[in-house]
Amino acid sequence: MKEKYHFKKGFLENKNILITGSTSGIGRQLALDLSSYGANIILHGRNENALDALYDEIIKEFGTSPLIIKCDLNDLNENKAQEFANAIIESYECLDGVINNAAIIGKMSAISDYDYETWQKVLNVNITSSFLLTKYLLPIMEHSVNPRIIFTSSGVAEKGRAYWGAYAASKFALEGLSQLFADETETAGNILVYSVNPGGTRTAMRREAYPLEDPAILPTPEDHMELYLALMCSKDQVSGNVVNFTTGQQIDARNWLQNSSQ
Repeated sequence: MKEKYHFKKGFLENKNILITGSTSGIGRQLALDLSSYGANIILHGRNENALDALYDEIIKEFGTSPLIIKCDLNDLNENKAQEFANAIIESYECLDGVINNAAIIGKMSAISDYDYETWQKVLNVNITSSFLLTKYLLPIMEHSVNPRIIFTSSGVAEKGRAYWGAYAASKFALEGLSQLFADETETAGNILVYSVNPGGTRTAMRREAYPLEDPAILPTPEDHMELYLALMCSKDQVSGNVVNFTTGQQIDARNWLQNSSQ
């Protein structure tokens, strides 16, 4: 892929960034790439072994100061969201970025056959947790110089698609939540809010949805990193064919990749 941006070495040094769902797929790649530019990553997930392995890899490769927060987002409530925020405050003076990336598919089913328990679990993980965490983390982000909030969206948030059930509904809601936070913070400070639609990407979640699909035709999580890095930086930290982003913007990573390859 032709690089659009050239990032300054260490441009995220001492920046503290939360990535939910950071042990696999796009989240894991984000944890590694942002760490490579000096960021301290708050690693979130449910699998303790996967979190520990990623923590050790980051320490060994980049020497930054990551933090592990193990939490099942299906069980998140206001008290636990406050505890989540407190854990970050205890380790860092401020929070510079939140990437709401965690998501589950639930099941591929017609609405008429969709069970309430699965529906509620998908909404809890994919949208309610993003609302709660972002709400309780906003006060910590006010101390940052250039804070960013990024929501990882989906193509099924653009147009309803049969059998995607609660996942599609949750991603529609996530786009709305992103725009709400963007509008409410636009005049209240310097927080910038974006949503990114990665499109079909070579991840375990994609294999779950399309088990017969040839993964070789899909971009990898690594292919999307330049876009996420571009959203995390300020103008003085990058050179090249720079694109100006505006808070509240919805960015299609597929278009970004296509333009980058030209």
